[in-house]
Amino acid sequence: MKKIKVTLITGFLGAGKTTFLNNLIKKYPDAKFAVIENEFGEVGIDGSLIVDNQEDIFELANGCICCSLNGELRDVLRNLLNSDKKFDHLLVETTGIADPSAVAAAFIGDPGIASLFELNATVGIVDVKNVIQSIKEDEIAIKQIAFSDFLVFSKCDEVSEETIKQALFQCKLMNPLALTEKNYNGEVVKKDILNLNSFSSSKVEERASFVAGAHSHNHGDTVSYSFTFEGNVDATKLEMWLSVLFQLQFEVIYRFKGIFNIAGESNKVIVQGVRNESKIVIGSEWGVGEQRINRIVIIGKGIKREAIEKKINTILLR
Repeated sequence: MKKIKVTLITGFLGAGKTTFLNNLIKKYPDAKFAVIENEFGEVGIDGSLIVDNQEDIFELANGCICCSLNGELRDVLRNLLNSDKKFDHLLVETTGIADPSAVAAAFIGDPGIASLFELNATVGIVDVKNVIQSIKEDEIAIKQIAFSDFLVFSKCDEVSEETIKQALFQCKLMNPLALTEKNYNGEVVKKDILNLNSFSSSKVEERASFVAGAHSHNHGDTVSYSFTFEGNVDATKLEMWLSVLFQLQFEVIYRFKGIFNIAGESNKVIVQGVRNESKIVIGSEWGVGEQRINRIVIIGKGIKREAIEKKINTILLR
């Protein structure tokens, strides 16, 4: 059975998620959407303000998704699948104070959900007017940017080009792998959002291919580290390394992407991590004459490069 694609929409308070969601549905008139929109506290968002003339809107009434993940999201997904309403793409809009990694982890770590749904991408809406202040004051704003695969910079018509430039620069420090697009006057985003396929093995290979060597980006406590090394990696040691990495640091690792040259395997092995969940899939075949370089990108808070390098040397390469 073909899996249903899932696009997560995140962004800090007032960034323009509702405008983006409305425009997204207008852009794809032939798509059959199901929308999960979550309330926070006692003041919910009127569904009619999210999508006009759509019936498939399911609101989570017990707070933001990340807080009610253990039960309610699964219940809503089950109700969606058991309903007589047909849909081919699921949109999940988180609140402005929600951590999107909690939602994504359910689609990776829960076998039942993962067998039916497939993550397409996390789209982060960034308010260029206020993003610099937001990331100074609230860690959630940083998490949302660091976790996104595609960043839409909203309200660009309301600020100077210098302000836009500074916002892009700061966000790229936190998330160098993210694709970006500037948005003016609340226009429809040009990028084909429904087919970003950021969690597919081919896209991970494509986005990580620019990693030419070890480098670092940082924004306060939020850092992005890249590592490359040659040699064959033992599959058992890789699983051990991932277990140690996520057990010790899962609270501060936002995203993990890796391409590995596994001993005895003719194809690239792709590893993706979200919080304390990781997923291993087989990628494309190593090309004839292609240098078999292992590549790792880790984005998180407070993680130490030396500690990760030590784990690579003592577990993966010993």
